[in-house]
Amino acid sequence: MRQAKTPGRRGRRQRDSQVTERYQYSDFLAPRYWGAWIFIGFMHLIGRLPTRLRIGLARGLTPVVMRVAGGRRKVAERNLELCFPEQTETERQRLLKDTFFANILGFLETARVWVRPTEPLRNHVRWEGLEHLDAARDAGQGVLLVGGHFAILDLAGALFGLIRDYDLIYRKHDNALLNYFMTHSREKWCGGTIARKDMRGLIRSLKAGRIVWYAPDQDYGRQASTFVPFFGIQTATVTMTSKLAKVAGARVIPVFFYREASNKDYVARFGEPLPIPSGDDVADAACFNAWLEGCVKEQPEQYLWLHKRFKTRPEGEPSVYR
Repeated sequence: MRQAKTPGRRGRRQRDSQVTERYQYSDFLAPRYWGAWIFIGFMHLIGRLPTRLRIGLARGLTPVVMRVAGGRRKVAERNLELCFPEQTETERQRLLKDTFFANILGFLETARVWVRPTEPLRNHVRWEGLEHLDAARDAGQGVLLVGGHFAILDLAGALFGLIRDYDLIYRKHDNALLNYFMTHSREKWCGGTIARKDMRGLIRSLKAGRIVWYAPDQDYGRQASTFVPFFGIQTATVTMTSKLAKVAGARVIPVFFYREASNKDYVARFGEPLPIPSGDDVADAACFNAWLEGCVKEQPEQYLWLHKRFKTRPEGEPSVYR
C-alpha cells in the first residue's frame, strides 16, 4: 500500500509518517523490545479466534478487567455520571459494564483486523449515506472524514478500506516496535498513514483530493482547544478541524461506525457535510460536538468513556476527576 508522504527536509515528523519505509521488523530484536514481541504474539493468537469465541472471551474478561482496571473504571464512572445525570446508579452501572464489554470486544476485533485479512468481513457491514462521501469526493476536493473514538475504531478503518482508498491519521506509540507493528498492520487496509503532528503531510494529502480519516474528540490540552458544550459540559475541543478544512479546501464529512446488537455485524453511517469551516472556530467545534453527542446517545456503551474527556478545564475550574 502507498504510504502518505510528507514534504520538506528529513526530520522527526517526516520519520513519524514514514515508519514502514524506514524500518523493518529485524530492526527491533534488542532485549528492550522483547516485551513488545510477546504482546504482538498475543495479538496474533487472539486475532485468530473464531467470532463466537471472541465474543465469549470478551464477556468473560469484562468482570475481571473491571476489577483490575480500577483507575479506568473510576474515569468511566465519572464520565457517565457527568453525561447521564438523569440515569439511576443502577442504570449507570449497567451502562458501565456494557461499556467495558464493548471496548474489550473492540480490542479483540482490533487484533483480528491487524493480523488477518479483512475481506471475509465484507458481508457483515451495512453502508448508509455513502452518496454524501462520494459527492464530496467527486467535486474534486479533499475529504476530511471525521468521527469519534468508538469501540470499533480500528475495525471500522479496516472495513472502510474494503470499499474506498483513504489516508489515516494516527497517534504515534511510544514503543518503537509497537508503533511499527500498528502502522504496518493499518497500512494493509488504508492508502497511507500520517502522524498526528505531521501537518504538512496531512494538508498535502487533502489538497491532493484524498480522503483523510480524523478523530478529533480527545483532550489535547488547552493550547490546541476551545471550550464548547459536550453533554452540557464545557469541553476542551480541538479547533484543528476548522483549520485543516480551510487551509486544504476540504469538505468535512462525518462518519459513525457502530456494532449491531448481534455483535457480529456493523453499520457505517455517513452524514451530509458539516458546515465547517464557517469562519468561527468555536461554532465549528460546537457543531462537531453536537453531531458526536447525537451518535453517542444512540450507542452510549460503545463510546470510549475510559478516556479523561473532561480533563482540561476552563481557567479557575477544579478537576472533575478526583
